[in-house]
Amino acid sequence: MWTPNATQALRLRLGLDLPEFAKLMGVDTRSVTRWEQGVARPTGASEAVLSALNEKLQKDPADAERVIAFLVGAVAVGGLAYLLVKLLDEVPDSSGRKVRTRRET
Repeated sequence: MWTPNATQALRLRLGLDLPEFAKLMGVDTRSVTRWEQGVARPTGASEAVLSALNEKLQKDPADAERVIAFLVGAVAVGGLAYLLVKLLDEVPDSSGRKVRTRRET
């Protein structure tokens, strides 16, 4: 479960301000403010994305800078939707091959 301190710590680790983090998460800036103040908690897709990002950063600390750079880029070009498309490119299908969301050339 995401506490206010954990949410803010992840945002700060990513180097994102409130509007950038909100854009990445696909929510309004006020939602992130409420999460960080303890007035509300992230739920659904927001909670899943937070957990996945946190797990990735903990699992592969050596990749943290690369992940953070990617996320900053994702914020710049469309936030959560872009992130999800890129993540889907990395999801293996039942045979273990990566699923591609766009045509390979």
